[in-house]
Amino acid sequence: MSHYYILPNQTKKFFIKENFDPLNKNDVKEIVAKLSGEVPNSFKSAREWYGLFHEASCAISEAQTILELDLYFNTTNKLAEEKLNEFEENILSQLLIARSDLMDVYMSSPWRHSMHTYDNERIYKDFKIRRKYTNQEISLLQIEENQHIREYKKFVNSAKTKFAERTLPISVVIGKLNDNNPEIRKSAFFSYWNFVKENEHVYQDIFDALLENRLKQADSVQAKNYVEVAFSELGRIDYGERECKELRDSIFKESIPVIERIAKRQKKSLNTETIKPWDISIFPQLMPETSPVNGDLNMLIASMQNITSKIHPSFGKLFHEMKSNNLIDIAPRANKAAGAFCVTFQESKVPFIFANFSGHFRDAMTFIHEFGHALHGYAVSNIENVLLRHPGFEFCEVASIGLELLASPFFTAWWKDKKDAQKALTFQLFHMLHFWPFMSMMDEWQHNIYSTKQKLTATQRNNAWLSISKKYRPQVDWSGCEEFEELGWISRPHVFTSPFYYIDYGIAQVGALQLWKKSRENYAQAVNNYIAGISLGAQCSLQNLFTASDLQFDFSESMIKNLCEEIEKEIEKIG
Repeated sequence: MSHYYILPNQTKKFFIKENFDPLNKNDVKEIVAKLSGEVPNSFKSAREWYGLFHEASCAISEAQTILELDLYFNTTNKLAEEKLNEFEENILSQLLIARSDLMDVYMSSPWRHSMHTYDNERIYKDFKIRRKYTNQEISLLQIEENQHIREYKKFVNSAKTKFAERTLPISVVIGKLNDNNPEIRKSAFFSYWNFVKENEHVYQDIFDALLENRLKQADSVQAKNYVEVAFSELGRIDYGERECKELRDSIFKESIPVIERIAKRQKKSLNTETIKPWDISIFPQLMPETSPVNGDLNMLIASMQNITSKIHPSFGKLFHEMKSNNLIDIAPRANKAAGAFCVTFQESKVPFIFANFSGHFRDAMTFIHEFGHALHGYAVSNIENVLLRHPGFEFCEVASIGLELLASPFFTAWWKDKKDAQKALTFQLFHMLHFWPFMSMMDEWQHNIYSTKQKLTATQRNNAWLSISKKYRPQVDWSGCEEFEELGWISRPHVFTSPFYYIDYGIAQVGALQLWKKSRENYAQAVNNYIAGISLGAQCSLQNLFTASDLQFDFSESMIKNLCEEIEKEIEKIG
C-alpha cells in the first residue's frame, strides 16, 4: 500500500483465487491458459469464464496503475522502474499475445449473451474490429512500441533547460508561457524552443523508431495504413476518418474567421502590432487580476470542496471522500513526474488525481477538469463489467471539460471579485476557441504522417507541420523565430505516446460547450443530464451518450459556427 493514497478493502473474489497475484507471471499464465483452453459449453461455464476474465482484468489493471504511479511519484525510483519493466515483460506481454485467442473464444461462443448483461453488442462490435488488427506479430511490435514510449517519457521527465539564470525542469519553463509578464513569456518561449531545437535529434530519433514500428504494425495485419490500426486500438467503432475530416473542415471554416476578428482586440489588449507565438493564448483584458485563491494550494483544495458541492451535493461528498483517503496529490515536489491526470483503480473502484500545481489560472481549470474524470471513474465503477466502463476518450473528455464549464457559476470561490470570476470563464472560453485549430493541426498532421506506408523523413515531417501551421494559424507572426514553427508537433506528448488521441478533446468541446449553453437555460437539468450521460460508460454508442446527455453529436459547420459565435459574444462583453 502506498503512503500517497488509501484504497478500500478488497471485495470478495468469486472467480479468481483470493491469493491471486497479478504481478506473478505464473498466476497470470494459469488464468490465461484457463481462459484460452476451457471454452464455455454451458450457461454456467459461460458466466464463470467471463467472471474470471473480469476479475483478473480488474486486478491486473489495478496492479499496473499502482506500478505506474510509483514511478510518477518519484521518477528516480529505480526499483519502481524495474518493477514496471518486469510487469511489461512478464505480464503485459502475455496478455497482448493471448488477446486474439481470447477474442476468438468470446466472439465464436453461442453462450456469449449469457456471459454478462446485454450490452447492445458493444463488446462484440469492438472485438470484431480489434481482432482484424490483432495477431502475435503485432503484439510483439506493440511490446517494442511500449519500450520506445518509455524511452520518450524518461527523456522528457528528466529534461531541464536554462531560464532566468537557473536550470529548471522543462515543465516549469512551459508553465511560464502563461505568465502575465510578456518578457517572461518571451524568455520562456526561447528557453523551451532552444532546448527543443538543440535536442531535436533526440525527439526525431525516438519518433523515427516509433514511426517505423507503427508502420510495421500496419503491415503485420495487412491494414491499409497505421490509421486503421490506431483507430481500432482506440476503440473507435462509432466514427472514422470521414467524421474527423468533417470536424477539422468545420473548424477551419468557422473558427478561424472568429479568431481573426478577436485577434484585433487581442493585439490592442497586448499593446502589440502582431501576435507572436508566445502571445497566442494571452489576452490581458480577459485575464483575472489575481491567481485563484492567491495561489494557495490548501485554499485551492478547500475552494474545490465548495465548488463541487454547489454543482451537486453528491459531487462534494465524492471530493471529500477523495481528500480524506489521500486520493488527491497536487503539490509539486522534487523528482515528481510532470503533468496532471486522473486514473481509476479498477478493482478498488476509486479514482486518483495526480498533478503539479503552483497556484496559477490553469491549475484551477486543470483541477476541476481532472475531478470531472474522477466523477466519471466513480460513475462507471458501478458497472460490473470492466469492458463496459470506459466509453472512449471522447466522452471521458466531455465529462472533464463539461465540468469545467458547469463550475463557472461558482468561480467566486476562487476569485472573490465577481469581475475576475467572469473573466475566468471568458478566458477559458477563449482558450477553448483557440484549441480547436491547434487540435485540428495535430490531427491533420498525424493523418498525413500515417496515411501512407512510406516512412516520412524528419524534414518531411517538419515541412508537413509547417504547412498545416500556416493554414490554421494565419494570425500568428513567427518572424524572428521561424526556425521553431516547423517543430510545433514535438510540443505535445500525444504524438509519441498516444497516436490520434487528440481529436477526442475537440469532439468533447463540441459536447461541453453545448452543455454550457444548456446550463445557462436550466442549470439543474443540465447537471442531471450530465450525470445521466457519464453513468452509462460504454454501454451504448458515442452518439447515444451525447443524446443521453441532451447533446447533439454534430460536427457540421452550422454547429461549430453557433458555438464559436457564442464564445465571441462572451468575449465581446469584456474584451
